[in-house]
Amino acid sequence: MGQYFFSDRQRRSLGKSVAFVAITALLILLGAGNTSYASIAIHDARATADYWTERNPNGEKLYLTREQIVSVNQAMREKTSSLTDLMNYPQRIEGATLKELILSAQQDFREENTPGEHYDKGGVPITQDDYDTAKENCNLNSVSVKTDVRYGVVTMRTDMRLLPTPHYYYDDRDFQHYDDLQGTALDPCEPVLVLHTSRDGAFVFAVGRYYKGWVSLGAIGFTDRETWGKYVSPKNFLVVTDHKKKVHAGGAWDILFQMGSTIPLKSAQLQGDAYQAIIPVEVNGCLSESVVAIKADNTTSLGYLPCTPNNFVRQSMKFLGDVYGWGGMEESVDCSSYVQDVYRSMGILLPRDADQQEIAMKNSVSLAGLHTAVRYQKTAEAPVGALLFKPGHVMLYLGRDAKGTPLAIHSASSYFTFSGGEAKKHYIRKVLVSDLTYQNRKAIQTIDGMTSIGSCF
Repeated sequence: MGQYFFSDRQRRSLGKSVAFVAITALLILLGAGNTSYASIAIHDARATADYWTERNPNGEKLYLTREQIVSVNQAMREKTSSLTDLMNYPQRIEGATLKELILSAQQDFREENTPGEHYDKGGVPITQDDYDTAKENCNLNSVSVKTDVRYGVVTMRTDMRLLPTPHYYYDDRDFQHYDDLQGTALDPCEPVLVLHTSRDGAFVFAVGRYYKGWVSLGAIGFTDRETWGKYVSPKNFLVVTDHKKKVHAGGAWDILFQMGSTIPLKSAQLQGDAYQAIIPVEVNGCLSESVVAIKADNTTSLGYLPCTPNNFVRQSMKFLGDVYGWGGMEESVDCSSYVQDVYRSMGILLPRDADQQEIAMKNSVSLAGLHTAVRYQKTAEAPVGALLFKPGHVMLYLGRDAKGTPLAIHSASSYFTFSGGEAKKHYIRKVLVSDLTYQNRKAIQTIDGMTSIGSCF
């Protein structure tokens, strides 16, 4: 019996140590025959933060200072065009450049003339007319020779999509968890640059820190550049440190934030047991602001958390058991947004997608051409919090357990089992802790399918 494959977007002096790791790998494989859920996700003490923090005597030592993190973020922006330095973005953009941004944001749909086999909610097929309308709604013919950039702030958690349409594009009529038009989700308080409006006026094409795409017009409040800049670089701010947090803003109005979100403050001083937070509100298209008391507790931090091994462990474990959310769907995380959220809670601003994260790493260990034992050795040498990359997937390294087995935590979509030479796909759709023995649809172990190990520290 074989094991499984986890998927996510792909944009889409060894000596005795090697021998030890080889033996460890063999022992793991001998015990890998059980294909039950328990054999995929580890549920014992190794799936707790305490297990790992107690094993690391240097766990509170800084990897990076705040000044070093600023440099790391700048270096990553220089390595990948998927990250945008908002404050230094041009205030006017050429028409040809804007058209290319809109077309490139379509990703796989750019060259497609038909919608393929896709379904809206309820299993309703996407028709050719639906698809043509969505493409035409990009409104490319109205792009000016030069366009003035507008400045907006996201006022509610909202989707950023590949095409400006309210229709979902599921490739499975009955299993509707993966919308192929879903790019990512944006948190409230996120600043965006607005470059274009759809033909029907319902969507705008926006550039965020990590992604470009179409956003519902009603989720953005427009403002002047100076006010907008206070959301790009707030002087005083809270960072959401829980996996998700709802802020009550009056009446029945709750706003959802995800880990790593920043919420501007009126000041860094407590008023009683709470901070006075500035919550953006959209009023007739314009940005307004509401001051809301947010209690000081363990769901937020005044400023970013220290960048330490133990904080990578603690933050990553807060998502454990959460549903897999493709592109931020279902108010959750996929593999790349998961590690992005953990990192951004400490101020490290990773790209959104796994392939771009791999490109952006400051330190990278290529695993190309290496045998399994050497791959295990390289993994064992990685710092806690390093990222383990395979095509279309990324995992966060926790360290070696008491038996010397390298373990990772990740948001996993699916796995495969094998019987009689046939592969069967099973959806698991959870954030979980696992080892690296699992196989993809071609019966290649995860450890052997990994392409690199990356870190920013």
